[in-house]
Amino acid sequence: MAELRVTRTKDGVLLSGQLPQEIFQSQTLELFPLRDGAYLLTVKGFVVHPHSAREQKAAAAKSLSEKEKALVRKLLSIRFESRIPAEVGKALSKEEKETLEALLKNEAVQIFHGGKYEKTGVLNVSEAAFAAVREPAAAPSQALVPQLPQNSIAHLEKTGWMVLENDSEARNFGNAFSDKVKSGEVRGQRAFDRKYYFVTKGFFESHEKEVLIRLGKSDKTPEEIAEEAGIPSEGCRAILVHLLEEGEVLEKRKGKFSKA
Repeated sequence: MAELRVTRTKDGVLLSGQLPQEIFQSQTLELFPLRDGAYLLTVKGFVVHPHSAREQKAAAAKSLSEKEKALVRKLLSIRFESRIPAEVGKALSKEEKETLEALLKNEAVQIFHGGKYEKTGVLNVSEAAFAAVREPAAAPSQALVPQLPQNSIAHLEKTGWMVLENDSEARNFGNAFSDKVKSGEVRGQRAFDRKYYFVTKGFFESHEKEVLIRLGKSDKTPEEIAEEAGIPSEGCRAILVHLLEEGEVLEKRKGKFSKA
C-alpha cells in the first residue's frame, strides 16, 4: 500500500509520495469510484469502459465481411430450434466453421444456454448482425399485389396467424374448424384490445424461443421484436398474446412487453 499526500493548488491538486513507476511516468491518469471513500487510480486506458466495449462489438457486427454476412444469412435460414451448434457444424464447410468462430469471437453470433437448450446451446444472431444483413426495403411496385385480409382463413393457412375483430368472428371460426382447435393445430386467445389472435402450432413453435430471447435483453414492443426477428408485427403480437397467457411474458405497460 502506498500513502499519497494531496496538496491543493490554484490549478488543481498535486500528489506526492511513493508512486509506482508506471503511474509516475504516465502523463494522464484515470480515477474510478468503487464505493463511498474508495477509488481506483490507473494509467489511462488500463480499464476498458463497459459501454465502449459494447460499442466496439456492435461496430464489429455491423462491419461484417461479405463472407460473414453470407453465413449469418445461412444461420437465419435455419429454424431457431434447429440451430444447435453441433448440428449446424455438420452442415458447414471448414471455411464456414472458421467464419463462425470469428462471428462468435466478436459476438455477432452468440451461443444461448437456457431452457431446453441448457446442455446443447443454440446459436442466436445478435441485433447488430441481423441489421447488417437485413435487406433494404424494396421500392413500391406500380402494380400492387393484393394482400390477404388478416381475418381470413387463407391468411392463417399462408402465414400461420390470423386476427379476428370480435366474438362473433371467433365463434364462427371455432364452430367451422373445431377439429383444428381441439387438436391444438390452431389456438386462439382474446387480448386486452378485445381482438382474437389465432396462431398455428407450427408458426408459434417456430418463433416463440426467438421472441423470448429478444425480450431477455430488454423490454420491447411487438414492432421492435418483429423487426429484429424478421416476422410481421401483428404475427409477433399474436405470439406475445399467447406467451402472456402462458405466463412467459409480462405486459408492463400498454404495448411494452418483458420476459416474466
